[in-house]
Amino acid sequence: MIAGALGVAPAVAHSPPSELTTDRYLKVTPMGDRVRLAYTIVYGQVQGAALRRQLDRDRDGRIADAEAEVLGEQLDRQVATDLHLAIDGRALRWEWSRVDVGLGTDAVAAGALSVDLIAWLCTGGGATHALAVRDDVRLEAMGTSELTIEVGPGVEVEGATLGGEPMPDTVATWTGVGGPIATGFELRYAVDARAARPKDGRCHADAGAGPRRWWPYALAATVAALAAAAFLARHRHRRR
Repeated sequence: MIAGALGVAPAVAHSPPSELTTDRYLKVTPMGDRVRLAYTIVYGQVQGAALRRQLDRDRDGRIADAEAEVLGEQLDRQVATDLHLAIDGRALRWEWSRVDVGLGTDAVAAGALSVDLIAWLCTGGGATHALAVRDDVRLEAMGTSELTIEVGPGVEVEGATLGGEPMPDTVATWTGVGGPIATGFELRYAVDARAARPKDGRCHADAGAGPRRWWPYALAATVAALAAAAFLARHRHRRR
């Protein structure tokens, strides 16, 4: 295991938006019953300025919430289509739980902006899991990409690979279109009772767990059948 090399990830501050490129940041946070996936796209000064002019449909010099949502919806569909996820070897059917467009200012005469997409990937029961990610997203003027593994209490990383090679640290960066994540990222980890399990109803603790014990259900069915038989016997006796 390489849990020592992949310890608790420190908070990572994104570098300031670039002038000419579009950068992306992926952060995966394994938890007791799920993985939190955060996918952030940052449009640099030039890219952001061009996007702001496109979003200002009514040409009033301001970007209303409804106008900003157009960009969020576009990236929601694009990234969800080109981002392929699997848990324990099973491809996931998933969707973003939150999409936030961060303008900083609603002025059209401004620059950089960002879009945050958040998903919760349920793992179900079990103490060990494997997350697989393949990212085929293509954005105009792609610059820096960054992948971060965020590890909290009760989670032990057993191994990680990126682009088919071992990933010894919690943060990896590369530049340009594609990169190693287009080949694939895999994270193998174990959880114990200390791992976070939010009480939000998104993920069920018994989902994906091993076979359930059958005897409580069989016993309940037997008791119900005996009660029904006793009721029918009493009913026939009264009719005689």
